[in-house]
Amino acid sequence: MTNGKMQTRTGIHRSVIAALLIAVASAVWAPQATAEKELVDEVVAVVEDEAIFRTDVEQAVKQFLIQRGVANLSAEETASLRTEALDELINNKLVVAKANRLGITVSFAEVQAAVDRAIEENKRQLGGEAAFNRQLAAEGLTLEGLKKLYREQIENRMLVERVLAAEIDRSTLNITDEDLRAAYAARKDEFPDRPAVVHLATIYLGMESSETAQEAAFGQIKDIQRRIENGEDFGDLAKALSEDPSAETGGNLGKLKLEDLGNEEFAKAADALSIGEVSDPVLTPFGYHLIQLVGRDRQTGEVELRHILIRIKPADNDIESVYQKATDIHQQLTDGAPFDSMAVRYSTDTETASKGGDLGWLRVAELPDFFQEVLRDLQPGQMSQVLREPTGFRIVKLIDREDSRPYEYTEVSDDLRKIVEQEKLAATYDDYLAGLRDEFYVEVRTQ
Repeated sequence: MTNGKMQTRTGIHRSVIAALLIAVASAVWAPQATAEKELVDEVVAVVEDEAIFRTDVEQAVKQFLIQRGVANLSAEETASLRTEALDELINNKLVVAKANRLGITVSFAEVQAAVDRAIEENKRQLGGEAAFNRQLAAEGLTLEGLKKLYREQIENRMLVERVLAAEIDRSTLNITDEDLRAAYAARKDEFPDRPAVVHLATIYLGMESSETAQEAAFGQIKDIQRRIENGEDFGDLAKALSEDPSAETGGNLGKLKLEDLGNEEFAKAADALSIGEVSDPVLTPFGYHLIQLVGRDRQTGEVELRHILIRIKPADNDIESVYQKATDIHQQLTDGAPFDSMAVRYSTDTETASKGGDLGWLRVAELPDFFQEVLRDLQPGQMSQVLREPTGFRIVKLIDREDSRPYEYTEVSDDLRKIVEQEKLAATYDDYLAGLRDEFYVEVRTQ
């Protein structure tokens, strides 16, 4: 059903990870089996006193197909997949039975936190709260019904993980350099080519460097701050006044990790807030923000934020002023001024300015189109002209570039180690499961 390349990207077919997650495609919509089971079902296997139903197997097959991104299987392939799914469901219940015998448990709070994350991921994948509720209604489920389904699956997954951590000693796997080199020789054709990359540095001058435009935006954001302090609702003001696409949802940015925000000043201000507190105005290349911390999950490191954005809207003379400043900097660079020193001194992108404008190595295909066009004509060591962007002006220096090529052994050794470890763990896991089948009662009935 899958070729070698697919197995390399999605995980070894019989890997421990695959074995653990068959019963739980975390955050993948999968409630239909419950509704079907209420109508008609059939026991296809029993582990100790736990039954596995035909609808459990069918649901696991659906989740297999979602995870692997395949469809339109032949009758023979579908039958084989059902057998594989049943085996994994049996394995899961065996390990849960072992957990019960060993007294290994997970707390309700741990499970509930994971369920909440799965529900939020469902909402994100479906396009928001409204679409999520429509899907619930279409499936004939309530939110509590879906949570109950997830709760059982996720609790089992956690139990399996803890049993394996207690019972299987990874330190005995003994992965050698010879193992890794043998895996590289066997699999190097399965790895995609290393993409073309460029090493860039940049000096960015945002419109916030225009004092007139900045003062006007600051006055607006301070007025909004005063209205919030006087009791007006943050969400209502965001809907009415924020100049960010999140305005329609009351400024809600959802749950995220601060390091994923992409702006050091914004993240720093958000991290300093208590729940419900609103920040002072925060300046970023987009404009001035007021940030409110709605919630914080200490376990996952995620925060839930709302913000109001007032963009800095320069007049024509402001734009010309910033452009002239960028042109002057470009001339100094042409005359021999060090690029890194000029970035530290002038760039308004504080995160990259502190690194001398160094952006590091970036994949060419992931750069904006205009970046790719500019880089096409540059040689290492050369810099661009002054580039116009929606929020400012930029000068780019190409430090170095590397074309697409096959990965070398040293570049994929970490990935190879994971693959070899998975293979060895899978073999150990199979031996462990064989022992559990002797230890516990298992009955497989005709499918």
